[in-house]
Amino acid sequence: MKKNKQNEKLVRISQGGTGASSILFLLPAEREYAQIAAHFVKRNMENETRQIRYVVHQKGLPFYSEHLKPFIISYTDKDLNWWGAIKSSSVLDRIKTNNYDALVDMNQTFNQALMLLAFDLDVPVKIGFQSPFADECYTMVIQRSASGFLENNYETIERVLGLS
Repeated sequence: MKKNKQNEKLVRISQGGTGASSILFLLPAEREYAQIAAHFVKRNMENETRQIRYVVHQKGLPFYSEHLKPFIISYTDKDLNWWGAIKSSSVLDRIKTNNYDALVDMNQTFNQALMLLAFDLDVPVKIGFQSPFADECYTMVIQRSASGFLENNYETIERVLGLS
């Protein structure tokens, strides 16, 4: 694995800052996590001033609302190489057409394909949950809620990015 490059671009995420104007969400495809994540990523995209895109495995698409689908970039097992990284140039081109201020990996469990994608993208603010490689990949690591309420973790992410 390559070491994260130091980013020179700064995004002000404090209370007085503007927050991230372009966000890439990496969504879980497992039913139990996708249903909760879907609740927090639902937005009125017609009135949204930020540029928001979502990446999810195709098996997770049924868990997300129809009005988000035009903003979702999905991949299949055929798009992965033997390392488990996304190799499909069409999928990668769709993801990399935008420059993102923030990347949020909403997977509560380790997802190798999305972790490798997050590691590869040059994004100044990367937020993800604690996992074996989280410290190497993310600029902000969130511990899973000890109380079992996943909503608290997602609300923390929303506050940090100024989405709430």
